[in-house]
Amino acid sequence: MLGMTLDDDVVDAATQRRIAVALFNRVWDLLEAGDDRTPEDTAEMIDAAHASRYLWRRIGGLEQAVVGEWQISRAYASAGLGDEAVRHADLAFSLLAGNEDDLPDWIPASVHEGRARAYLAAGDGPSASVAIAEAATAAARIADAEDRDLVESQIAELTS
Repeated sequence: MLGMTLDDDVVDAATQRRIAVALFNRVWDLLEAGDDRTPEDTAEMIDAAHASRYLWRRIGGLEQAVVGEWQISRAYASAGLGDEAVRHADLAFSLLAGNEDDLPDWIPASVHEGRARAYLAAGDGPSASVAIAEAATAAARIADAEDRDLVESQIAELTS
């Protein structure tokens, strides 16, 4: 089984895309459930984040890879698994490095916000403070007001 891959003759690219989107959205539903999320929901959230990222890695590009790692980090942070949250936030950051100009302007701010959230989950307040400041600086450069407001609201969650 080790050599088996998910080829288009098993699941075509359009279906993979629909599944990846559905899984990504399911993760958001579970993140938004907050304290109402059961332990089973939390396990599903983490599995869905990884599954979505797996599919996007196959059919997407750099943007989807960065956002996928960011979402996995967020799921782990929400689950209280700080070390894993930091690991995936660092993966998102390393994918971002040097590619900021090739991505939508909200992604750098979100990556820094995700790192701050991960550091907080891991109990590293000083690193979180640095990442929050970096997120705020990057958010100020977001051209679209709606995107900027969304990212700034996520950053504000970290300081309240």
